[in-house]
Amino acid sequence: MTEHLYPHSVTDLELAPVLISIERNLAVLRDTTDLEYTLVLELNDDDSLYHSPTERARRIQRFATRGVNLHGWNVYPSGDRHGLAVWHGDFSVTLAFGRSVTDYVLNGRV
Repeated sequence: MTEHLYPHSVTDLELAPVLISIERNLAVLRDTTDLEYTLVLELNDDDSLYHSPTERARRIQRFATRGVNLHGWNVYPSGDRHGLAVWHGDFSVTLAFGRSVTDYVLNGRV
């Protein structure tokens, strides 16, 4: 028998708008022809500040969550550095970075 998960709180109900907003921001990065320029312009920072995959994944996290009301959901880079995990309570959803963003996260400047 399949267990059905139902929202237990207002925070649970707000997952869809949170995911959609983060996904829209990630789509900007996936679609850009100059990833570094887009990041610098939107975050007002410099690639030289990010030396490791973890730091670059957090940079993408900052970009993806800017202007997003998280409604109590937490966002952090996934363990494999291929996406962002959106987490609250016992539930987690991972949004994939896509190839070009993942290449940047894992290898640096693209």
